[in-house]
Amino acid sequence: MDHATPPDAVPAPFPRRAAARTGALALAVAALDQVSKAAANAHLSDGSSVPILPGLLDLRLAFNDGAAWSMLAGRRLLLCAVSAAMLALLAANLRQLVETRLSRAAAGLLAGGILGNLADRLRTGLVVDFIDVHRGSWTFPTFNLADSAICIGVGLLLLSSLPCFRTRPSSFSPRS
Repeated sequence: MDHATPPDAVPAPFPRRAAARTGALALAVAALDQVSKAAANAHLSDGSSVPILPGLLDLRLAFNDGAAWSMLAGRRLLLCAVSAAMLALLAANLRQLVETRLSRAAAGLLAGGILGNLADRLRTGLVVDFIDVHRGSWTFPTFNLADSAICIGVGLLLLSSLPCFRTRPSSFSPRS
């Protein structure tokens, strides 16, 4: 038996509460990012390191006028436009993105991270980075909380697209 939705079916109401939670997460991530960057600016000198886990994790103030790994350095308007486009894309797909807790978390983290870095670009043209991970001669590019939120959000979004994560328990229907 086919359980397809009939063409004259009324669409489900927009999930306002789920969307509000996603927006609240995005705003919390952006706010935490901005507070952490202000603290880094206030307490760290440009280029100096403060060991947190010696030989692995330092706090080091750095400024980046590009995207990840300084790609597109000096292209502030393009990066702002891409950020705005990504936020618009998230908003346009909000109904699908708030269907599961995993996809809600992904959307909130992505939007919050994008907002956090966009705020820096709009205010000063430079993104504040301060988390420095390294081991021996290997060094990962310095990053911030917004970057972390974006990476985790992308990972969760990819996970939420897998079939085992797409179906909500409430949408199971018995088969005849």
